[in-house]
Amino acid sequence: MAIYLDNSATTPVRREVIDEMLPFLESAFGNPSSIHSHGTKAAEGVKQARERVAKLLNCAPQEIYFSPCGTYANNVAILGRARFVEANDGGRHLITTAIEHPSVIGPSQHLESRGWRVTYLPVDKDGIIDIEQFKKSIGEETSIISIMWANNEIGSLQPIESIAKTAAEREIFFHTDAVQVPGKLPIDVSKNRISALSLSGHKFYAPKGIGILYLRQGENVMPTAFGGGQEMGIMPGTESVPNIVAVGKAAQLAFDEVGENSINLRAMQKVLLEKLSPIESLRITGPADIEKRLPGHVSIAIAGAEGESLVMKCDLKGISVSSGSACHKGIIEPSSVLRALRLPDAEARGSLRISAGRFNTVEECAKAADTIAQIAGKSAKIGGKV
Repeated sequence: MAIYLDNSATTPVRREVIDEMLPFLESAFGNPSSIHSHGTKAAEGVKQARERVAKLLNCAPQEIYFSPCGTYANNVAILGRARFVEANDGGRHLITTAIEHPSVIGPSQHLESRGWRVTYLPVDKDGIIDIEQFKKSIGEETSIISIMWANNEIGSLQPIESIAKTAAEREIFFHTDAVQVPGKLPIDVSKNRISALSLSGHKFYAPKGIGILYLRQGENVMPTAFGGGQEMGIMPGTESVPNIVAVGKAAQLAFDEVGENSINLRAMQKVLLEKLSPIESLRITGPADIEKRLPGHVSIAIAGAEGESLVMKCDLKGISVSSGSACHKGIIEPSSVLRALRLPDAEARGSLRISAGRFNTVEECAKAADTIAQIAGKSAKIGGKV
């Protein structure tokens, strides 16, 4: 029996979500901009989805914008805000971290090429920034802060409340990539005074191809794509109504079930950590304290092993996991996230990420951990570690 433990990469689409979106593929297929009955039915579906997402985040529905994916939402938040800053002769300094997703690192590097100064905050051995160092990095020219809530690769949770409070006190636009968070931890953008937040539907049991950008009322971004007035001009293009309806239903379920889901994910996480931590050839990467780690997430490094080879060996045993290492032109390269933790390359190349979801069980995780432990031991011996 196959065990899927790669939920940080993507989740299966829930049956409830499929059932909700099917009518908008079959009968309610109209363009939501059309004023006839087919169009108004589609528009009603979009409206309900916006309200459901707003409830998940504790914000107003008009603060929710639907995007093609989380990557697009991140780009609009950063580059759209940068356009607004430039148009108003604001300071051109962006603060982010060394372990962001490529969809934040990419826009940051693009802004550097346009003359912006970008501070890439380092992280400690757990993958967490130093809040005092963060505060000291803020200057008169700082106009954008973009720091992810939960890291997809090592599971580290940043001190979002402190970051948001500091940004609000200094009236700086603060964006967070929160793609990994829905359904695992509560999200309250009102309490935390977040300016903008990005989500991706396929990380919480909706289909691929739908993202969300929350933008606090009164905060301004300018479009980065042109040609339509949908989503108030910020995300132009005909809405993908079935996917929007789907992510609305997924948001409702994530909101309703976050408490129970978090408890279950923590239980599976503990089993994985208890079984894997004692193995001599293996290192837990990211926070050892699970309260500082995303629920259900465990990441490891095996000295002398190769990440892609480990993934394939696990797959042959019926276990789906992922690696932060990648092969480029025949060379296994550690990820930038693991390098930011200052792991030796010999360990960082042998990385694995194990991420449980709501359809996994403690028994599955125990079985997977035992199998991964056996693979780790054999791989370390082959690599000359043991």
